[in-house]
Amino acid sequence: MRNIESKFRCSEHDAVAARAIAAGAQDVGLLRQRDQFYGVSHGRLKLRTINDGRSELIAYDREDNPGARVSDYALYPTSDASALDDVLGRALERTGRLDKTRRLLIHGNTRIHLDDVAGLGCFVELETVVDKQSEADAEAEHHDVVVLLGLADAERVAVAYIDLIGRNDTT
Repeated sequence: MRNIESKFRCSEHDAVAARAIAAGAQDVGLLRQRDQFYGVSHGRLKLRTINDGRSELIAYDREDNPGARVSDYALYPTSDASALDDVLGRALERTGRLDKTRRLLIHGNTRIHLDDVAGLGCFVELETVVDKQSEADAEAEHHDVVVLLGLADAERVAVAYIDLIGRNDTT
């Protein structure tokens, strides 16, 4: 699976949400997520547990740059995150963990994440799914959502949250 991603430092979640909802975005609700990362030779691997009882193993690969970028990913849902963590922890190094509260909105093919990451602060992450549309169309939609939400001039973040935690980058 593929998507186009961007991440922004943004503490004005209410204003972003209001613009999204006014434009027809669906408010999916609030999620509390814990991501456990594992050391792998290529890309990233994390086990996500969500407060609604779902869990999924996520492998992904994307460039670290501040602009919109392609992310290739695969998901594996699991009903027993604890057992999967035990198995993974026997073979792979646990390299970090992060907790976040995420408000999820969906506009077209774009997932709008209003994230409050423990120890880091507030961010907006956009993921435009490349599925039933071309990558060029997904990139155009992604750009339009950035503008619609008023994020065009917001500070862009080039790396994963876990990398910011590793640098203790809270500014």
